Amino acid sequence: MVLKIGGVPEHFNLPWQLALEQGLFSQFGLQVEWTYYAGGTGAMTAALDRGDLDMAVLLTEGFLSAVNNGLQAKIVKTYIESPLVWGIYTGAENALQNWEEKADLKYAVSRMGSGSHLMAMIHAKQRSFEILPEQFQIVQSLHGGLDALTHLESDIFYWEKFMTRPFVKSGQLRMIGEFQAPWSGFLIVASNNALRVKETRIKAMLDSMIPACIDFKENHTSLRQLRNRFEMTEQEAISWLDDTIWNNTYVIDMQSLENARTALSAIGSCKPDLDLKSILADWLVIK
Repeated sequence: MVLKIGGVPEHFNLPWQLALEQGLFSQFGLQVEWTYYAGGTGAMTAALDRGDLDMAVLLTEGFLSAVNNGLQAKIVKTYIESPLVWGIYTGAENALQNWEEKADLKYAVSRMGSGSHLMAMIHAKQRSFEILPEQFQIVQSLHGGLDALTHLESDIFYWEKFMTRPFVKSGQLRMIGEFQAPWSGFLIVASNNALRVKETRIKAMLDSMIPACIDFKENHTSLRQLRNRFEMTEQEAISWLDDTIWNNTYVIDMQSLENARTALSAIGSCKPDLDLKSILADWLVIK
């Protein structure tokens, strides 16, 4: 029985790729099929809803928004404990200088409901203004956002800081700000149907990934892997590894989830009374 899991093609998920390449899951008698989704959390929640995926590594805010909209899935583990650092970008030829400018700007987003969409709205709400629906332009992926900004079709794009550094270095993009939300970066979630049918295998896979993530964090060869696969300098790889915290337990921080729920409810993407405990796997321990 195959476990189908998806994630973004970014450095956070390199431990999964290495586990597959090294045959880790087969050692536990597991068949795991990994698919990269350049469209991010919005694309993966849709795939979970269709049954194309059993599990996914999702942004916390994107998952809660999807559950609010009817996604039948549960958190089976926190993946990245540390908050995600979002860069705020514009095209090199764009006259925009400051993300606080409140003109009629166009915002590139990979999909509605994606992190790039939700974080732009949450950040705007914190600055006491609203982004109207017609200001969003769907660009499908990081490279779609790069193209839209370069051709001045969009003005602003929120994306993970390290993944966009090569385009800043090349002069295609300018970073005009940063934003960091007070909750965990990524969750591992599974559809309710997958939990009914494949629960034992899901738990076994999660168990196998805990030592794999610990080894990735501590092994000096990870720096070389990051440099080779993601065009990072050694110092960038060191800095990113130092700042990134994998969750290597089954403890979940409820305050982190409550922070995300509160921010999402302020922009109308989540009910303020969404029952967070109801979307937790039975084996999770509440902090």
